[in-house]
Amino acid sequence: MSRMLIAWMVALMLVVVISAPAHANDDYLVPITVGSKTFTLTISVGEAGVSVRVSDPAVRIGALTKVQRSGASLPTLTPAAAASTPTATLPPTPALSALDAAKTQAVAIPYDDLFRYNEQHIGKTVRYVGKVLQVQEKECLILCDEDDKGYVLRVAVTKGSYGFWDDPIWVDTSGTQRFLEDDIVTVWGVVEGLQKYTAVLGNQVTIPKLKALDIQLGEISNPRTPGAVVANSNANLRGGPGTGYPIIGGVKEGDALEVTARNQAGDWLQLAGGAWIAAFLVDNAPATADLPLATETPPLPTPAPAPTTGSTGAAAPTASAASNVTAIGTEVEAGGWRFKVSEVRKRKAVYFYRNSYVAMGHYLIVVVDATNLQSGTDYFDRTIDPWVVDAAGKVFDIKGVASGYAQWQLGGLDSIFTNVNPGQFVRMAFAVDLPDDTGRLYLKTDVGVRVDLGDFAAMASEDV
Repeated sequence: MSRMLIAWMVALMLVVVISAPAHANDDYLVPITVGSKTFTLTISVGEAGVSVRVSDPAVRIGALTKVQRSGASLPTLTPAAAASTPTATLPPTPALSALDAAKTQAVAIPYDDLFRYNEQHIGKTVRYVGKVLQVQEKECLILCDEDDKGYVLRVAVTKGSYGFWDDPIWVDTSGTQRFLEDDIVTVWGVVEGLQKYTAVLGNQVTIPKLKALDIQLGEISNPRTPGAVVANSNANLRGGPGTGYPIIGGVKEGDALEVTARNQAGDWLQLAGGAWIAAFLVDNAPATADLPLATETPPLPTPAPAPTTGSTGAAAPTASAASNVTAIGTEVEAGGWRFKVSEVRKRKAVYFYRNSYVAMGHYLIVVVDATNLQSGTDYFDRTIDPWVVDAAGKVFDIKGVASGYAQWQLGGLDSIFTNVNPGQFVRMAFAVDLPDDTGRLYLKTDVGVRVDLGDFAAMASEDV
């Protein structure tokens, strides 16, 4: 409350101070209501400067100071009374550069859509992560301008199985940074249309064309607007405040969110449109006290009763925790996917080229084979949402960096966040850092299936 009051006072004083020469010998009365209490702020502007008084003696006003603005001095300020301790002020929120501001708006349009409906996307700012297939330096002999300098890159932006990349785009850049073939880069650019070129064999090839805004080595997220409410990682959206509710959508890291309400505990947030997201997955969310309680919270779905046989047959298994446990290698069809855990591995360290990433305990690496059975593009985590638990139900987090290293080490596997086109097969891997004495483990999913991953303490480590 006191910070809000001070902020209002400072803002009002600056407004009056800036206009002081045009309003000499004026008094301004400003009522300020904080909660149920109202204060009256009196600002007197005179020839000698500005004085400030407040109606409540319990409110202390800090000393006014002279401020330089745009190279011109403000009038000398004479406070009515200076507090013995200067008032603390919050640092200003840093502003994004014009380039970063443009990059915050970048989207990743699916390649088929970018190609097929290219005219509809011209002028849009996009972001792609891909592998450099070819680098060609621009050549210009006379009457050259900035656009005639730099490089042309062909970048493949769809990663397939075993490290192969496909779906090239033409990237025109005026930058001076050199890139090499096989570099993994992040490209921000503006869609300019389609580009035709002659391939080595003499055939004509047409691919989407971008005018680069920026290119950086590695996979880089979009900059975030300071203070913006955004998802801090890829996350599922639920139909209610809890993991027991069905998944009704998803967001990606950096996506802007509009939070409208909360549940009673404040650990789930409701978004505009009605979907729910766990509070820990949101950066810069409003304070719990500033959010209203959701007016309607849907009841938890009731599991369907287990089917039973007739009186002449044996009773079917009940819907207990053990009734939906499958073994490694067992294929499951649910949630729009056909999938199986094909293997598990135990390692102390995982590697990306010569770089190692070492576990606190040991990594459990889970390899999943899956086929997208849906009519549209999807990623495995959105509808299946796999996570590792022990026999007591303790959840172990998936480690992003270790997972990336493991995927490379196992031959360029994909992640559970890789977009998969309809009917396509994908081989994925993720890593979990576990204490060495961890016992029986299970892979749990949102489709009600658990996979028995074995006794972790009894597994042999692959590290030599």
